[in-house]
Order: sequence, then C-alpha cells, then structure tokens
Amino acid sequence: MNNDDTNLRRQDPESVHFLDYWQVLFSRKEVVIAVSLMMIVTGIIITRQMPRIYSATSLIQVQRATPDIDVFSQSYYRYDPIFLRTQFEIIKSRKIIEAVVRRERLDDIMGASYGWKSTQTAAFDNTVKLIQGKTSLSIRRDTELIEITVRLDKPDSKDGEAAIVAARVANTIADEFLKQTQQEARSSAEDALKDLGAEIEKMDRDILQAEEKLAEMREKYGITLLSDIDTGTAAIRSGIVQLAAETARAAMIADIKKSKYEKIVELSPEEAAGTLGILTGDVSLQPLITEKQKLEMTATVQKQAGLGPNHPSVVQNEALLRDIANRISGRVAEIKLGLKVDYEQAQAEYDMYSARLAEERTKERELSSGSALEFYKTQKEIEAMRSSRDTLKQRLVFESVATKIPTTSVRIIEEAKVPETPVPVSPNFALNITLSVVAGLFFGVVLAFFVEYLDTTIKSVEDVEKYLNTNVVGVIPQRMRTLSDAGARPKHSEVYRVLRMNLKSSAKLGGGKIVMFTSASAGEGKSLTSFNLAYVCAEVGEKVLLIDTDLHRPRLHKILNVDNEIGISNVVVGEVTFDEALIKTDNSKLDFMPSGRIASSSIYGLMDTDEMKAVLEEARSRYDRVIMDAPPMVGVSDTSQLARICDGVVMVVQHRKYPRAICKRAKDMVTSMGGNLLGVVLNNVNASHDYSSYYYEHQYYYYYYQTDSDGKTKRTGRSKGKNKS
Repeated sequence: MNNDDTNLRRQDPESVHFLDYWQVLFSRKEVVIAVSLMMIVTGIIITRQMPRIYSATSLIQVQRATPDIDVFSQSYYRYDPIFLRTQFEIIKSRKIIEAVVRRERLDDIMGASYGWKSTQTAAFDNTVKLIQGKTSLSIRRDTELIEITVRLDKPDSKDGEAAIVAARVANTIADEFLKQTQQEARSSAEDALKDLGAEIEKMDRDILQAEEKLAEMREKYGITLLSDIDTGTAAIRSGIVQLAAETARAAMIADIKKSKYEKIVELSPEEAAGTLGILTGDVSLQPLITEKQKLEMTATVQKQAGLGPNHPSVVQNEALLRDIANRISGRVAEIKLGLKVDYEQAQAEYDMYSARLAEERTKERELSSGSALEFYKTQKEIEAMRSSRDTLKQRLVFESVATKIPTTSVRIIEEAKVPETPVPVSPNFALNITLSVVAGLFFGVVLAFFVEYLDTTIKSVEDVEKYLNTNVVGVIPQRMRTLSDAGARPKHSEVYRVLRMNLKSSAKLGGGKIVMFTSASAGEGKSLTSFNLAYVCAEVGEKVLLIDTDLHRPRLHKILNVDNEIGISNVVVGEVTFDEALIKTDNSKLDFMPSGRIASSSIYGLMDTDEMKAVLEEARSRYDRVIMDAPPMVGVSDTSQLARICDGVVMVVQHRKYPRAICKRAKDMVTSMGGNLLGVVLNNVNASHDYSSYYYEHQYYYYYYQTDSDGKTKRTGRSKGKNKS
C-alpha cells in the first residue's frame, strides 16, 4: 500500500466524519443544485412581482418645552429616551395622521391607487391605517433627533410617483406634529394660568373670612396684648420636663431598694448574715461571723478529744456560742429594719415627684386650652394663608411673562426630498437573490441528508462489510462495456484483473475452479461481470469455460452474439453431449456454454440433479476456470441448488439499487444452503459521486482474507499503482 493510502487510513476520526458528510453532499449534488436553482428562480419571480416601494425621510428635533430666553431661572435639559418613545406614539397617533390625510387629500389619492371604491368614510379610515402602517420612526443614536420615514407603493402608477407622495407625507407629518405640539402647549399654559388665578381669588376670600373671625375673637375676649401669651406655658413645660426626669429617677431607685429589701426578708437569719455584708456593704457582721466560726471549731475539737457535755470547757464554749449567735441575730434585724426604712423613704420621694408632675401637667392643659391660644392659632393660620397667596401671585406673574416668551420643543431639521431619479428601497434584488441562494443551499443540504437517511441501499464498501458481514472482492464503476467490445476503455479491464486476483488469492476458494456469480435480484450486472471476468482470465492464459445457468433470463448469448438453441440444459437432460453444447469464441482460451432451450415446464429442479453435477465435474477436469452466470438468489430456486455444488459463490450487488435487507437475505440464503460465499462485487459505482471508487479510479487496490496460524481471519492487500490512462 502506498503513502497516499496510508495517510488516508491514518486520518483522525473528525476528518473521516467530515469526509463522510462531504461524500453525502457530493453524491447528492444534483439534489442540492436542483433545490438551489428552484429557490433562486422562485426568488427572482417573487422579487419581480413584488411592488416597488419608495422611501422618504424627514428629520425633526424633539425635546421638552423650554423658553427660547430663560428669564427667571437656569434650565437644564437631560436626554430622556422614555420621553422620545412617548413622542413616537404621539407622532403615529390617529389624531396626527388624520390631519395629514385631510391636508394632503390622501384618501382620494390612495383610494384610486388601491381601488377602494367603498364609501368616503371607509376610504378615509383605510388610508389612515395605511399611512400608520407605512410610517416608521427611529432615534438617531445619542441624539434627540427623530427620523420620520414613510415607505409607499402606488399600484397602477408610474415609477417614482410613490416617492413624491412619500416625501409629501413625511414632511406633512413633521409639520402637523410641530403645529399641534405648539398649539397644545399654548392651550395648556392658558388653562393653567386661568386655574392659578381662580385659586388666588379663592385664597383671598378665605383670608378675608379668617380676619373677620380674628376681629370677633379680639372683641369677645378683650385681647389687647399678644406678646405674653406663651410666657407661662413655656416655663411650665420646662418644669414638666425636669419633674418627669426626677420622677423617673426616683422610680428607678425605689424599685432597686424594694427589690433588695424583699430578697433579704425572704432569707433566714443565718443566710442573711452571710449575704448582708455583700448587699449592703456593712462590715459589722464580719467580726461576729469570724468569732462564731472559731467557737464552732473549738467545739468540734473538744468533741474529738472526748470531752463530755458537762465538762467546764464545753459548757463555757456553748455559752459563748449562744451569746455570739444572739448578737448576730440582733445585728441582722437592725440591718433589715434599716433597709425597710430606706425603701420606704425612696417610695415616698417617688410619690412626691409623681404628684407634682400631675399637678404641673394639669396646669399646662388648662392654660393651653384657653382663649389666648385659640386666638394665637387663628393668627398663625392667617399668616400662612397670606404667605401661600403671595407665592401664587408671584408664580402667576412669572408664568404670565413666560407664556409671552416663545418656546421651542419641536424643530424641523431636514425635510424629505425626492431625487431626480427615485430608486425603490424594496425589493432589494441583490439581497433577495443572495437569500434565495443561501436558502436553496440550506434546504438542498437538508434534503440531501434526508434522502440519504431514507436510502437503505448498499452505498459503499463499508456498508457491505457492516451490513452483509462479508468482504468485497471487487468494485466495478459505471458505464462498463464488454471487454471484447472495441470501444471498451483499457483501464476497465484492470478492474476485472483486480477481481480475478482477489478470487485467485482467496483462502476460501483455495484450489477450487468453479465460481458462480449471482445477485439478490435481477438487473444487478452479474452477466456482464461474469463475462468480463472470464475474458480477463482467458487473456492471461487460463483455459476458461463460461456457462450461462440462468435458464429464466439468459443474457450471455446476447453479449457473445451467438445462438441459444443448444446449451447446458440440453446436456443435463441428455439431448446433446458436452462438446456439442460448447461454442468457441474469438479467444481460443475462452469457451462458452449457453443456457439452451427446453420446455419451460422442465427447467425447475434441473440444476439439482446428478447429471448437472456430472457436467460440472467434466468442466472441472477440462478447464482451469469455470465461471457460471446463475439466476438471482431471491425468488429462484435454481440458484440455491447451484450454490451447493460449485466451489465458490460471488454475489453481485448493484450500487444504490436494492435495500440492504434484500441483499442480506440473498447472502443468508447462500450461506444457509451450504454455499461457499467468496465475497461481494460492488457493481455500477458512480466514480464521480462515491468515495468507494477512489481506489479503482486513481489507485487500484485489492484485498482478500487469509487465515493465520491462530485460526483468525484477517484482511490483506496489495496496491497495483496509479492509473495513468
């Protein structure tokens, strides 16, 4: 195998997959081209039938209303996309579009072009909807400029007339939007000033009523001085704040002392003696407690020494213990009494502050609810109302002046113009054709893969090995002729020489001479294959006998252009001898035995007889190679009978013709009948489409199977070099 084959077989899996995909497209290129052409033609037809649409664009500037001269304050404008989007809706609103249709009398123009022959109202409504649909708005990036684009087509009118109408509509929309915006701004300002004046008049009336009420109160309560109204209440409120703080402090101290006293009362004298020093800080109990502990230790020592209760030392120590205990109990009682007195004093202080706080609050409420306070509140309300009225009056003056200053919120920057030679913006011929090409290629590729997916025929050498589980002994390209024909290409004979070498080197055939060619069904090229193989075998010096055993549809006699009256069927039934049925060909090494003619009712079962076996044995003894053209395996019983008595069977499978299931069934029939299947010849391969023919169009490669010493079957091969023809 040369370097090209080695490199091809060492490709990584991704490259192999890509090659497979490319092979599918290459083999189905007619589908891709047909779909692409159909889409292109369809795109051209549709494009030519589409109406010519002309476009016109006017440019306006839209911003919030600001005076041209800023008199009272500095104004700041900020870009607001939401504001501009709102203006989009206003520009395309029915109110604007209806005014445009009326100004330009578009209902008459469009009604005539589109054939709206209904009532005037219906034509007007249809025109408004049409202009709304044909108008598009866009914002120039990072600006406050809005493009108003109108795209129109006018059926049954000369080219370019729609461009003129589109420009008029775009300019009229811009102008109408400008006028209505200014009118609405002035109307809104005038309405606002009227409302503001009415509010000021109402406030004047309210102030007059409040002043009359204040005068009545002054006369009723005899109020003459207003400067001392709040003097007493301010001092009382300050005292209330201080008393509230003292009351809270006294309450906290009383609660602490109460809690301390209640805890001590709950304890026994002995428990209280141990904790009073810690709680009260009193150190008078500590010496007594220490002395008591010493006497208790002395009593313990005396008891351990065995002194009795009447011993003078024991009696004396007991007396001292009683005395010290009485002293401790007395001191504990004194401390408890002191804690009680302390708690009661704190509680009394809290009660005093609480009573004073209540008195001051009552006094403050009485003073706050008096007539002076009511008079004061009324006066403050009048002052607030006067301040608000003065503010509104100042605002009224400002706004009155501002309405007299011209404002600008919409400005027409560019008007739509019609070029001398209007060019339609749609349809875009180049774009449509490009899209048609892209769509055609896409759908063509999809259809090619879909057809390939539905195609269950044998398409490659790999399919034979995968689905039929056998080897390929030969690949025959398309447009093959009989090698005896003067018009046959020289390189075609090389294909059959490869087939001959593969059969000769086949370990399955061994030294066998009789090879039968069959197929799954009719029309797969077994007759031509068997003849050309016999021809190349004779050319290299082998003595070959070609037998046509297809008694149903014989064809070899037509290829050799000889008579088919006498043949192997006549030999088997004993009508003629072996030599009488032989026909000599132009090649002295090649003999031919036709199928012959006998009664049709007698051909069934003719091949499965001892006479047929005898004929083949005689052929084996007289020839180097015997090649039989047998009927198809499926549907004809003769082939199954012949498969058992020949040395080897070669099944011819036509490329992309019959489903894999039929080929698999034929192969299984050969093996199940005991036939020695040598392999498959893949016939009629399209060299310009299929990758399987690579080795036979560019580099003849053949392989066969051998059995090694371990009993394993492996594929070996040899290269015949590159084709030079």
